[in-house]
Amino acid sequence: MATETKIQEFVHKLEEGGWVKKVKFLVILSAVFFNLYLWFFRVPQDAGFKGLSHEKAIEQAQISREISRGHGFTTKMIRPAALWLFQDKMQNFPVNAQPDIYHAPLHPYINAGVFKVMDWFNEKFKEAGKSGGMASWVTYEKVMNTSILIYAYDKFIAGVQVLFFLLAVLVSYYTARRLFDDRLAALAACLMLICERFWQFSMSGLPQMLLLFLFSCAAHAMVRAIERKAEGKSALGWLSTAAVCFGLLALSHALTMWIFGGALVFVALYFRPLGRDVAIMAVIFGAMYTPWMLRNYEVCGTPVGLGWYSGLHILRGTEATLMRGLEVSLSDLSPLTFRSKVQAETVAQMGSLYDFLGQVLMAPIFFISLLHLFKKPETADFRWALLLMWLSAVVGMSVFGMPDRGGLPANDLHVLFIPLMICYGLAFVLVLWTRLEINIKLVRLAFLGVLFFLSALPFIDATLQRMRGGGMPVAWPPYVAPYIAMMGGEPDKGWVKPEEVIASDMPWAVAWYADRKSLWLPKTIQDYIVLNDYKALKGSIVGLYLTPVSGNRGFLNDIMKGEYREWAPFILRNVQARDFPLKVSTVMPIDNECIFYSDRDRWTQRED
Repeated sequence: MATETKIQEFVHKLEEGGWVKKVKFLVILSAVFFNLYLWFFRVPQDAGFKGLSHEKAIEQAQISREISRGHGFTTKMIRPAALWLFQDKMQNFPVNAQPDIYHAPLHPYINAGVFKVMDWFNEKFKEAGKSGGMASWVTYEKVMNTSILIYAYDKFIAGVQVLFFLLAVLVSYYTARRLFDDRLAALAACLMLICERFWQFSMSGLPQMLLLFLFSCAAHAMVRAIERKAEGKSALGWLSTAAVCFGLLALSHALTMWIFGGALVFVALYFRPLGRDVAIMAVIFGAMYTPWMLRNYEVCGTPVGLGWYSGLHILRGTEATLMRGLEVSLSDLSPLTFRSKVQAETVAQMGSLYDFLGQVLMAPIFFISLLHLFKKPETADFRWALLLMWLSAVVGMSVFGMPDRGGLPANDLHVLFIPLMICYGLAFVLVLWTRLEINIKLVRLAFLGVLFFLSALPFIDATLQRMRGGGMPVAWPPYVAPYIAMMGGEPDKGWVKPEEVIASDMPWAVAWYADRKSLWLPKTIQDYIVLNDYKALKGSIVGLYLTPVSGNRGFLNDIMKGEYREWAPFILRNVQARDFPLKVSTVMPIDNECIFYSDRDRWTQRED
């Protein structure tokens, strides 16, 4: 009898009680993973994912692969500026196992873990697939080659970012529930899911969705701390949790330290006793980030590595120009010039703020909601924390610059604030709507439908383009992974051996798809000759690979007078190579827009 009662209670919970939410959650989660599988593995390539598209994402990807191979946090992409820093501080450049001193570590390590897990499953499936069946259908090649259109690891990286995005939506939903109510939280979560900028960042392979998840966790902890203070209880536990999340943020992208600075200002002004919580949060944050600084100091002689030099963007030309130089000079930097740069970057950010906030109509209304008196104390108070963190992030982005502003800037931190800004903006608009006292349900639904439609326009447009298909099935220009792989790939194949070096205007892609050491094209031909003749890279540079990165530019302004002007004869293929080490060349697909210069014919098939 007791057993029957328990069974009835279980069935009742399953149909009507708390279990129904868990079952729904599992069904939704299964559907999400199934759709991710279809998106990344089975849809036509020209209608879906075309490979990683951002240079810094690709560069971090090849670092992840080196980690998964057991080589540590090393890179095959050689920045001339890194070569200068190593030789200046350490009197030695470790070309065979070059530690990366530019990127933050957490994102590459997470991807490396994914690679290890997927490779383990891949080997198991290959063993099972020898007898045919489903197992052979899901295996992949670990090394890029000319028979593959989209590299499997590209899909894994993008898939991880999509997963972090969905987790961020979930965390933001629970935060919005605490600040507002269930209905608004659900509406805000839907607005997040139709924000095209989130999906663009997910597909790019940049760590922004990891940052979004960690920042959402930090914001949730801050809200809980404010609630504890309102209840007259200690908030130190939740503030310590927030500090841990901010530490992980900094280990994912060092620029997020500016956000932590804004959070500290709020904590100092809001919590008592004055200074105690700030000090504890700073100690926790420092304890998490200091080991990485010590690692940088050990490998290159400076705790900040090379990344902070990107702050000279605009002051010393583009970041690419800066990193392609054999010396980074800090002389002749005046406060006036620096002020002009920060001012120009701030104005540019404000001019594109709607785009940076994902073109979601509710997000910029957050700034108007600052004038509204919210009834819940934690809701009213947290918006000032959000504002301080955003303002601090704007200052950081202005100081270090926002390269590739027309696409997806790797330094974009605005995207982290979109979910919570959506919540406040939506709450404010709904309050104004209720004051109109329009009680017709159909009209209310139509109003919400218009808000969603206007916010979803970029998402709808991108989705329709994918459904129509057409165009290139890869991220061209400038990336065509199979053709890049011709230069490397398997150790015993390809044009270039693993110990040799290729110079290129997109060395991140050569390091990733060709799996070869690649030098970022030096600023001058003379710098190239010095590196080659003096064996600075422990050998000769045997190839020069030029792509639309340097060639797809305006003839006069960008090629003849731009940052690649020294290499204009090579880009325009009007060079006399008698006095240059690389004397032969071959054009490469697509449409002969790429060219490979070499010390000898490495591409003609020979019987011997």
